[in-house]
Amino acid sequence: MFTNGTGSIQVIANKSLLSSTSIYDNGQIFYFIAEDLFQVLDKTTGNLTTTQSYRAKIGRDKLKFHYVHAADESTRIDPSVSNIIDVYLLTKSYDDNFRLYIDGTTSTKPLSPSSDELYLNYGQQLNTIKSISDEIIYHPVKYKILFGENASSDLQAKFKIVKNPDLVINDNEVKTRVIAAINEFFALENWEFGETFYFTELSTYVMQQLSPNLVTFVIVPNQATSTFGSLFEIKSEADEIFISGATVADIELIDSVTATRLRSSGSIVTDATTVNTGLTSSGLSTTGGTSY
Repeated sequence: MFTNGTGSIQVIANKSLLSSTSIYDNGQIFYFIAEDLFQVLDKTTGNLTTTQSYRAKIGRDKLKFHYVHAADESTRIDPSVSNIIDVYLLTKSYDDNFRLYIDGTTSTKPLSPSSDELYLNYGQQLNTIKSISDEIIYHPVKYKILFGENASSDLQAKFKIVKNPDLVINDNEVKTRVIAAINEFFALENWEFGETFYFTELSTYVMQQLSPNLVTFVIVPNQATSTFGSLFEIKSEADEIFISGATVADIELIDSVTATRLRSSGSIVTDATTVNTGLTSSGLSTTGGTSY
């Protein structure tokens, strides 16, 4: 691009308007608009020679350009997604129906809602407050049942308790209070998705709630291949939350804690091979045949 600010190129409407070249210096360049032609003056011969060193195009100069663009609400200016947000949802309807199933009111185990269902129910509201570059992925949260007959076989267990021999306490009342304490421990507001359950925490809570009526509170897995200590630690997945399925039928009163009652002979399970990848074990070790 050549700026002709000094007038070094003489622009003339057509060639017939150039009457004399005597007033111009040697090498003067002329551009004739009508002929679209560049020519150079040779003072020695007085002739004009055509040159191909220049090209002329119609254009505009020194414009102030201001671009304003507003997209519709349903249109993205930049459709690329740079931030993925995982949202885990536990719906109230699923919670209510599942608790009815745990209580035995209904016999059919409810299913958690699908991701599409969560998107249809909550996507419209969340889309109005998220950024354009955000993409929300909806994950339905499901309950992980522990201990009761409704739990998976590798998570079923019996709670064995020893009452205080110095107090006169009704057996059924103790069992009922133990189940109530377990349910309080697993109250929804006490847990987050993907947390780990430790039996020592449950044992401490139950003993505090029933003190001084109890002297011992232990858990023994129902599976024949599992030994005492195998359910001392249970992990939930990111889309799971714990709920207790224990009933008074899962409480057993014993007069003393022995190796036989605890099924403590053999090795403690340290690796879970079931489908439930969240099942692990504590590092407790026991010796077969020893009484406590």
